[in-house]
Amino acid sequence: MVGGGPAGMMLGLLLARAGVHVAVLEKHRDFLRDFRGDTVHASTIRLIDELGLGAGFRELPQSRLNNVAVPVPGAGLVTLAAFDSLKPPYNYVAMMPQWDFLDFIASAAAAEPTFTLLMETEATGLEFDGGRVTGVRYRSTGDGAAGPEKVLHADVVVAADGRHSVLRRAAGMQAMEYPVPFDTWWFKIPRHASDQGEVAGVVPSLGDRDAMIALNRTDYYQMGYLAPKGSDARIREGGVEQFRQRVAALRPDLADRVDSIHSLADLHWLDVRLNRLRRWYVDGFLCIGDAAHAMSPAGGVGINLAIQDAVAAAERLAPDLRQGKVRTRTLAAIQRRRRMPTVVVQAVQRIMHRVVFVPLFAGTLSGHMLAGKAPFSVQRMLFFILRHNPVVKRVLPRVIAIGPRPEHAPGFARPLTVRPPTKLGAMTSPTDTAVDTAAARARLLELIKELAVVRGKVILSSGAEADYYIDLRRITLHHEASKLVGQVMLALADDAGIDFECAGGLTMGADPVGTAVMHAAVDAGRAVDAFVVRKAQKSYGMGRQVEGPSVEGRKVLVLEDTSTTGGSALTAVEGVRKAGGNVVAVAVIVDRDTGAKEKIEAETGVPYLFAFGKDELGLA
Repeated sequence: MVGGGPAGMMLGLLLARAGVHVAVLEKHRDFLRDFRGDTVHASTIRLIDELGLGAGFRELPQSRLNNVAVPVPGAGLVTLAAFDSLKPPYNYVAMMPQWDFLDFIASAAAAEPTFTLLMETEATGLEFDGGRVTGVRYRSTGDGAAGPEKVLHADVVVAADGRHSVLRRAAGMQAMEYPVPFDTWWFKIPRHASDQGEVAGVVPSLGDRDAMIALNRTDYYQMGYLAPKGSDARIREGGVEQFRQRVAALRPDLADRVDSIHSLADLHWLDVRLNRLRRWYVDGFLCIGDAAHAMSPAGGVGINLAIQDAVAAAERLAPDLRQGKVRTRTLAAIQRRRRMPTVVVQAVQRIMHRVVFVPLFAGTLSGHMLAGKAPFSVQRMLFFILRHNPVVKRVLPRVIAIGPRPEHAPGFARPLTVRPPTKLGAMTSPTDTAVDTAAARARLLELIKELAVVRGKVILSSGAEADYYIDLRRITLHHEASKLVGQVMLALADDAGIDFECAGGLTMGADPVGTAVMHAAVDAGRAVDAFVVRKAQKSYGMGRQVEGPSVEGRKVLVLEDTSTTGGSALTAVEGVRKAGGNVVAVAVIVDRDTGAKEKIEAETGVPYLFAFGKDELGLA
């Protein structure tokens, strides 16, 4: 791994826990650099818990960002995304200096005997054998002098060296660039103990063709000044006094301390880029994080996305690395897994650029317009929707704090010494719950691999031929695995924010799954009923298709052990709806990646959740 940022360090830790010999190259002597992103999102905090590191993480100096608000003339601060509306304990974004976070991950990785961190080691290029990358060229930069160039051979080289990636350029890879209307200048201003507003608050200010964002810290504000792209020379020409006046105009309440900007050398200019590689890999080489897709700071999600890349990469690389040969199709699978969330986030950022920043820098958008003191506009309509639409107010915090397609820690990286309890009792804290769930998920994955994956040529229900079969009845009817199924599926729905009162599906594959979820809910002090959906309505007796407690008027989670064509789940959804139930989601233990998700979501209009993908089972 080249690059000791969040993506590179997380990937190094995960692969080391898989028993893989891994080296992370970082060109600086430490992680102590100002104005790196300081956000640790909810899905990353959950990942930390799954790795068994939650207690140590919570001891680090940090503050909680509970909402995102904008100032509106006459209305004060208007909250757009309230993270505390999410389910605890993952209902906030942690704000901490990135060097503390990276030191923490480095310490955890250092406990693994196969992990090596090479500081003051600068990557200079790639080593090739024919068309395959076989290593990285590097040199030591210790003592302020560059040493001789050396070669470190590797089964795979991963570039996590940022938006100006040296290795990406060495591989001859070029990114698609999208227009960005602004750059950012970061700096600090003192924060007094008497200042109002929560520590970790985020306060944007809109001006006349410029803007500023203030991130509240304990004793200072981290300020980001936004101006049209290409303004750096003009800003520096104007001198420090003119820049102080710009800051005071945007934040009059801070005008008494702008003298703390001693010179323009105090400004850290960020050349904002938004781009994406068409192909993230070549044989033996992979790009992740900003090296694969530079993100705009709009939304502040770049770090989270990079860490999720690392998790997906570790899960798929580990089996190949254990065998000493990384296949190109494995690298392609990593890109396929992470392409969708990248495209979605970048699409949202491009819309934000067009709708907010372009008119802002053109002088056609201001806080007064958002307050309704200007003629109707698209921006004013969108702002109204963000403020008042209950669906948006519920979804937006999740999009920011969790993100699209969040990743879970691979089973091999979880603390397997923590065994699932024989009887689930009351948990002492949300963190205990996360650790127990992580252990249960890791053990269930082991059992599925051991008991349920049957190798050999088989004909699937779709009529297609496969070289393996997943027999999950060997899991759902197993004395140990059944309890784990209930705990894992209950946590799966909770993590997705799905509230339900009944759980079940089409007989007979879903029957033991529904029962397991019901018992897990009871153990957790919750009331969830199970039900069974017949394949057809009874022609005798009460003539019911849905058996068990009534689902009429209740929120229903439709379950299945696995799905190939989606047919069983669709039949169950139809039966539940005929019985008056409100289907809120479909959830399966294992997704075979054969199109069931797309079909079910398209035909039912509800989310499709799965606990494990086939890649996690080594079936990519």
